[in-house]
Formats: sequence, structure tokens, C-alpha cells
Amino acid sequence: MGSAWSLSVEAARWALRFYAAHWPLVLGLSLIPSLQRFMVINYGDRLPAGVGPASEVLTAGVRILLVYLILRIAAVEAGWSHLGVGERWQRVGQGVDGRMRDFLLQLLVLGIAFVVFDVLPETAISLWAPEERKDLLQAILVSVKNPTVIAMTILWMVGVGHQLAASRLDDLARV
Repeated sequence: MGSAWSLSVEAARWALRFYAAHWPLVLGLSLIPSLQRFMVINYGDRLPAGVGPASEVLTAGVRILLVYLILRIAAVEAGWSHLGVGERWQRVGQGVDGRMRDFLLQLLVLGIAFVVFDVLPETAISLWAPEERKDLLQAILVSVKNPTVIAMTILWMVGVGHQLAASRLDDLARV
């Protein structure tokens, strides 16, 4: 369990460093889904038909773009840009194979984070917020989560892959 926790901590540290170094990119792209979620949750019934689904497509596209840019920047910063994409994924796969238990325990960590940062706050709103304020509070919660919890979750998951690939590269360097 210690090495799984170590993987989580190292991935989280990497994610925090990445966010700090590239905050305009991460925050800027995360604010697009923030605004979209706020508008749809708070004003959904007053928005023109089609705005909701179209804005969901925009949000998905922005998140895919964010993941792509994070992966590109991470590869360059790690000195892996000379490796092909297939080779990078192969290294991640080898890192997962070498630390399968640690990797699978990351799902438990992700599940705990989901409960703490998603289920509990949403449950608190549904149980204790006045009915007339629930939509606004839900909209604010989701808007705040996009550049914080969601962005850090994306970064942390990439960080797990980064740490696994790096550990595989370290193993190869020792051989």
C-alpha cells in the first residue's frame, strides 16, 4: 500500500507543479466549461433550444484539448518528445504492468476523491440548501469545481501515467 500511496502523492505533486507552471492554460481552458455549466444549470430553462447540447459538445472539446495540451507539454518537459506517441504509451503500459497493484489502487484514491469533492458537496446542497437557491448553489459549485477539482483530477491522472512511464524509463536506465 505504501508504494501505491507514494504513486498518488508523486502524481499529485507533479499535477500541482504543472498547474502552477501552466496556470494560464489550465485555468483559461477550465473557465470555458465553468461558464458553460453555470449558464446551463442556472439558466437552462431560459436558454434557447440547442444551446445546452451545443455547449456540452464545446465543453467536451475543450477538455479533450486540455488533455492533449497537457500530454504534449509533459512530454516536452520530461524530454520525451523524441519518442513517438506509441513508444510513450508503451512506456506507460510497461509502468502499469510493473506496478499493477499500485496502478489499480489509484482507482480507490480516485473513488475517495470523487466522494469527497463531488458526492458530499452535492448531497449537502440537496439536503440543506433552500429549494429556491439549489440551482444557483449547484451552478456555483460546478463552476468552482471545473478549474479546481476537475482540472486537478485530469492533471493527477496524467501525473499517474507520467510517474509510471518515468519509473519505466528509470528501470531501463539502470539496466
